[in-house]
Amino acid sequence: MTCLAEGSWPLEFKWVLNNTDITAFSPEYKYTISSLQRSNMGVYQCVVRNRMGALLQRRAEIQVAYMGDFLDNDQRKTVTQGRAAILNSPAVSCFPRPQVTWFRDGYKIIPSNRV
Repeated sequence: MTCLAEGSWPLEFKWVLNNTDITAFSPEYKYTISSLQRSNMGVYQCVVRNRMGALLQRRAEIQVAYMGDFLDNDQRKTVTQGRAAILNSPAVSCFPRPQVTWFRDGYKIIPSNRV
């Protein structure tokens, strides 16, 4: 992330995540996350100061997409011919919400009013 600011030099920058300082004031106006993790999600702010005072810059919300492991792998249902079988989507911790596609014998099931 880059914090652009104009003012009387020297300018110093500090980065804040969810109202907690994550850097000290320094001349570095960029903040780099080298290995993005879910813990990096949140609202980032840049604070700029010079000898005249400090100014809180705009906020940026960072969201991290992730997909956890499937919690339920197998579902077996026994139904009478002609009756409906209801299969639930597998539980998975993720963001954003996943799009689920069902397959039968290796072929994609096309949604219809009977499926």
